[in-house]
Amino acid sequence: MSDQVPSKIDLRHTESRVVFYFCDCSLDKKYSFYGLNKEKATKLINRLKHIERIEWKQFSNSSQRRNGLTCEKKGSESFNMINDQNSCLERKIVEQFYFHFYVEKIGLFRIFGYQRDQFFCITHIDSNGSIHH
Repeated sequence: MSDQVPSKIDLRHTESRVVFYFCDCSLDKKYSFYGLNKEKATKLINRLKHIERIEWKQFSNSSQRRNGLTCEKKGSESFNMINDQNSCLERKIVEQFYFHFYVEKIGLFRIFGYQRDQFFCITHIDSNGSIHH
């Protein structure tokens, strides 16, 4: 298999634009939006706005792992961390799509979350590379 296989996403929304949603973001200052300084918060928001111009199929089909979604394996630390923060309890009985991605190639931020319809629900913001490394 090629390393360019797209990340698994909800195929009903491949042609929908990616929309970021912060409501499930951790309140732990280490992993939340509130833990960012003004400069980092501005960079993050600007980059997310840029990503919101593309569709899920483009977001998931990035040819390089560092530029696109990395699917979390069920049972992994990251999967469990996202699952614990997921407020969509009624959807936990169906397949979940949990990911992380780098906001910039140089690894400015790593964003963890899950897909709910066309939304990428952000659960954790790793601004210093400390989550599971």
